[in-house]
Amino acid sequence: MCRAASLLALALVVASAPAESAAGESGAVTGDDPPPTHDVPCDTERACVQRLGRGHVCEAGRCAEYVDRRDLLSMIGMGHAESPRARAFEPFLAAVPVVGYSPSSGVLLGLAGQLGIVLGDPKDTTISNATSTVLVTSKSQFIATLAATALTPRNEFELLSDFRFLVFNQDTFGLGTGTTPLATGVSVDGFGNLAALPGAQPMSFNLLRLHQSVLRRVFQSFYLGIGYRLDRYYAIVDKDLNLSATPPVVTSHYAYSVLNGFDPAAYTTSGFALEAVSDSRDSTIAPYRGHLAHVGLSHRPTWLGSTKESSRVAGEGRLYIGLSDNVPRNVLALWIYGAGPIGGVTPYLALPAIGWDATSTSGRGYVQGRFRGTSELYAEAELRFRISEDGLWGGTVFVNASTFSRPSVSLPQYGYSQSGESLFANVKPAGGVGLRIMLIKQSRTNLRIDLAGGVDSVCFYFGAGEAF
Repeated sequence: MCRAASLLALALVVASAPAESAAGESGAVTGDDPPPTHDVPCDTERACVQRLGRGHVCEAGRCAEYVDRRDLLSMIGMGHAESPRARAFEPFLAAVPVVGYSPSSGVLLGLAGQLGIVLGDPKDTTISNATSTVLVTSKSQFIATLAATALTPRNEFELLSDFRFLVFNQDTFGLGTGTTPLATGVSVDGFGNLAALPGAQPMSFNLLRLHQSVLRRVFQSFYLGIGYRLDRYYAIVDKDLNLSATPPVVTSHYAYSVLNGFDPAAYTTSGFALEAVSDSRDSTIAPYRGHLAHVGLSHRPTWLGSTKESSRVAGEGRLYIGLSDNVPRNVLALWIYGAGPIGGVTPYLALPAIGWDATSTSGRGYVQGRFRGTSELYAEAELRFRISEDGLWGGTVFVNASTFSRPSVSLPQYGYSQSGESLFANVKPAGGVGLRIMLIKQSRTNLRIDLAGGVDSVCFYFGAGEAF
């Protein structure tokens, strides 16, 4: 089982949401609905798709935004008839008290939630979202996270946030996607031959992360902006490190840190990013159509607080392909992500790693941090589909693949060299299936339950909203 996502039970769904009308039999809300979203006449769903795009259906001769007929809130009597569709500045909150267990964290207790809100006229403003977790574990971990995408009225500005505070412990497995070379025959910090240390290497550390981007729309769905990135890792402890042993036992993190001039106990990256985004999604929570392309060039100088100067480029692309006019929830979602250095040297824990993206959802099938490297390339495809006609139940099938690079090490004075690993030298596949339970139909917020497997790995995931 996998770390933070192994939440095995939930006690209650607490929500504050506009409620719903009585449902008809046509696949979208009827009865007390307000006027359709667009005053466009139609006689088939195809006409609405051609005029307005996927996610619109034909209701009473007019095109309207598709909304499922049932959600979990309606089943527990927390809905009202006034607002079957999202309205401006009306919050849709799903908060899930959770109880769970995983081998690396022990027993977990806390709260996970997602907020959806339209910060302008729904006709020209995409719904914004924020996802947050607060967890404590029996292994003395504390996890507090907030990830948000906010779009101001008429989508003029897009604000991206990733805030985290962790008192944490997690295994690391060295760098690269293949088998990490054993640390033998190399001198680190004045030591001679070192003992081999294969497999998982447990660590504990604290992390303060403050990532904030502000982007301005310059043309249609294209945005330009700047961001600030702070990652402060401290109180780092390599639990298997034993420099007094004969021969000394040196971990991958310690060796990398010393060879690159970092204090193995603490380091910081702090810098600015230039960013470009193209975002045509019809929802930031569960898109039925559109794309997201995001490229960022970041520079982390020492004068801004970084332990060492470094620069990197990162980018991702997401594409949402509708598969049905009548059921907009039937979507093929594609995701590709990559990151790599363009100068300087990055500390070990700040290197690209599986499950450490902004939403912590990459690499389903592997424990968070299972793969790490100087560069990363990740790809995923997910088929999303409605199971029940009322929209309460949905499902997914997904596959993904990861590859990471590793630098070479050459120390001829000690008669030691370690070969590097390039991207695509080793690719780790994974895949799985998922169940979706509609929590709040107006904001398309699902309860996400996934079972995934990779190479020698099985993981269970639980959360609110789609994985990407």
